[in-house]
Amino acid sequence: MNWNIFYFKEGTRQPVREFVDSTSPKVKAKILRNLQLLAEFGVELGFPLVSNIDRNIWELRTIYQGNQYRILFSVISGQIILLTHGFQKKTQRISKQDIDLARKRLRQYLEKGEH
Repeated sequence: MNWNIFYFKEGTRQPVREFVDSTSPKVKAKILRNLQLLAEFGVELGFPLVSNIDRNIWELRTIYQGNQYRILFSVISGQIILLTHGFQKKTQRISKQDIDLARKRLRQYLEKGEH
């Protein structure tokens, strides 16, 4: 069963889509392929592509030529995934600021009642 994937929106912006579009064509292709797998399998896709960061904050992991790209997401309800934040990971741990931004965007989405 397929999962529905939505990009968090800030006004007319979609920060995760902008992040993906800002990467090189080969990185973008690999990220989009991983998003297809996420749509097919959801969080059951499992490690190494998906891992739980904190409660309802998950990461989709993409590695290309030694560079690590992350998309943070949350499961909204049933089989709905909200992509909240994308970035290139440069340190061992995901920063608290990245996790806090994903949480903030999830909260904003839920408060708007768009689900």
